[in-house]
Order: sequence, then structure tokens, then C-alpha cells
Amino acid sequence: MDTSKGLQKAVRATCVVVGVCHLLGVVWAQGAGTNAALRTVPASQISLYEVPLVCPAAPQIGCGSRAEPILVALEEQAAVAGAWLNRSGTELALVWKPEAKEKNRAAALKAVIEQEGLEARKLRGGTRKTALKDCLSGQGWLRAGDVDRLSEQEAGIIAARLVRRIQTRVPVTKDQADAIRAEFTEVFKQRLTGAQAEDATVVEARLLNVLQGHLAEKDVVVLKETMPRTVRPLPGEE
Repeated sequence: MDTSKGLQKAVRATCVVVGVCHLLGVVWAQGAGTNAALRTVPASQISLYEVPLVCPAAPQIGCGSRAEPILVALEEQAAVAGAWLNRSGTELALVWKPEAKEKNRAAALKAVIEQEGLEARKLRGGTRKTALKDCLSGQGWLRAGDVDRLSEQEAGIIAARLVRRIQTRVPVTKDQADAIRAEFTEVFKQRLTGAQAEDATVVEARLLNVLQGHLAEKDVVVLKETMPRTVRPLPGEE
């Protein structure tokens, strides 16, 4: 997607596709890796903020589609040298350029808050100290160019959950589950990362086609009629 509104619209559309459109899955993806660039930054040039960028459909991680336009907008600010989100989507790190004055820092953040509708609470004291230690480790902190990895992990988390839902409703062999999971995962990865800008009805058609290729028609009908209409975890689900 080209704009933050476009990205948010794509995510919302994906999350309201009818139940059968949510039948995807892959195993849990690995962690976000190491960002060595953070390890050499002086602490005085880093501001840390609490942010609400957790993925509603995969609460273990941050929302890549929501975070990407925010990180891009921050890094377009003259005072900002770099912007990172932690893997869980709860903390944002801004690395300021050495010459950036306090008023320039405040103006840069305010501009993005207003543009993107972001809520950000500056971390101080012990909370900042803990977050700073984690940030300076470089482990699991992502810039705008890397947050698609969160979207890929989101697809995997949702997938595992939804395949379990399928298995409670119709008989599915391991081979069938694995095949459906792999094909659905690719569809949703493309949608969540913006690699394939399809509307919800096109995504639905592709997923139905996958199901029809692996399950009996009567089982596809059962899934269409009984699957929950949300990808978010239901009570008792991971």
C-alpha cells in the first residue's frame, strides 16, 4: 500500500472477511533478529515511548501494517535519525540526530502524532531504563523496512488458530491441514504486506478455491456456515 490510510484500510478489510476467509495457518515464525545499528547509539540521543501498536488479531506481536506508515513518517522528520518498534508493538524508540534541539524533537513527534493518530507516552525513570537496555541490545527492534516480518508472523499466528478451528468442525487429515495452511498463509501474507492489493471479495474467492481443492464440498459448506467471523482470538484461544 502507498499510504497509511491505504494500509489501515487493507488490514481492516482483511479482518472482516467472512469466517471461511480466515482459514489459514503456518507454524510460529522466529523472532525479529538483531539490529546492530542500535547498539552504538548514545543513550542521550534515544527517546522511548509506550505505544498501542499491538496486533489485535495476534496480540503476541506488533501490527506491521499499522506500524509501517508511522515509522516511515517519523524517519521523514528532519530531527529523526531512525525509528524502531519493538517486536511486541508496545514500545517505540526514536533516535535523534545529534544536532536536534529539544523543541525540534517535540515538533517532529507532534507532527506524526497528528498525522497518524498515534498515541505515545514518553517513558521515564525505571521504565525508561529497562526499555533502553532492551533497545540497546538491538534484539527484536524493527525499522519501517523490516516490519513486514511482523505481518508475516501475524499470518502464521492467525493461521495456527484458525486451522484448529477447522479441525473442530470437520474431519481434516494432517496432510490436508498442512496443505491448506501453506496455501492460505501465502494469500494472507500477500494481503497483509500489501504485496497483492486485493479487496476482501477476491481474497474470499481465493481462499474458497483452496478449501474446495482439499476438502469435500459438504465440509466446505459446514465451515462457511459455522466458522466465527473474526480472526481475533476467542476466549480460551491462543
